[in-house]
Amino acid sequence: MAIIVRNLVPEFLRFWQRAAGQDEQRQLALWHEYVERYPEVIDDLRRSGRTTDPLQALKLYPTVVERIEANAEAGTGWVQDAADLVVPVLDAAHLDLHAVVMIGVGTSNGWVSQFRGRPTLFLAVEQIPDTAFPRILAAHELAHAVQLPEVAWSDEGPLGQWIYSEGFATALTADLLPEYGLAEHLWFGGGYDDWLADCLGVLPAAQAAILADLDSEDDEVAGRYLYLNRESPFPHRIGYLVGTRLVQDLRRTYGWPELARWSPARAMEEVHRALNLAVRTI
Repeated sequence: MAIIVRNLVPEFLRFWQRAAGQDEQRQLALWHEYVERYPEVIDDLRRSGRTTDPLQALKLYPTVVERIEANAEAGTGWVQDAADLVVPVLDAAHLDLHAVVMIGVGTSNGWVSQFRGRPTLFLAVEQIPDTAFPRILAAHELAHAVQLPEVAWSDEGPLGQWIYSEGFATALTADLLPEYGLAEHLWFGGGYDDWLADCLGVLPAAQAAILADLDSEDDEVAGRYLYLNRESPFPHRIGYLVGTRLVQDLRRTYGWPELARWSPARAMEEVHRALNLAVRTI
């Protein structure tokens, strides 16, 4: 196994040293030069079909530059520590793992996507406070990276696929890092115990709603359960909790390596079965 980590934070700091204090037009020109050299910067936007807004990013950078400087060398260690934790449990020593530690545009803190033909873990350090919680985030995303090359998972699919996938990664980190509470695993940070209590209070209704929408490939439908969505009748990201509890139940029967290698079709079948059972017992 090889772990290949590209740390682009020094490249960002060189860009920002030139751009800070310049007028808007000059900053934009320098930003476009930077992104042309490192398209990884906007990978999260491209994979989700969102529009790039460099002005928003340029307004963000001065407010987080101290965090960026503090995290400049830490990201590589987060990836290595996550690999040491996750790889043995998932029997994934045969895989080469690719990661990019970088500065994004203030959207996601971590994700996995197909980049240049291979599954790649991205950590955007401008979104990651320098605390203990990067351990959870890096392990969570590495679990997705290990899952992708083994079976035909993709960046698109029905809601049930994402309920399973996010539940798998969250349940895994909760198992491997039990010193953190479940809400910390679900949010990669502290202060969400009230959110968890709110989710548990409406969990049966959320399970029934997700079951009804399980086969939908509409991004707006997924947003009701997995994103920060003001239109949802449920607490933000409740789908992560539904998926986590579902996978924790599956762990009574199946080992982690087996769960990591299920196809999307098998995962959908198990999610249908589990949610049908949960709804019938309400």
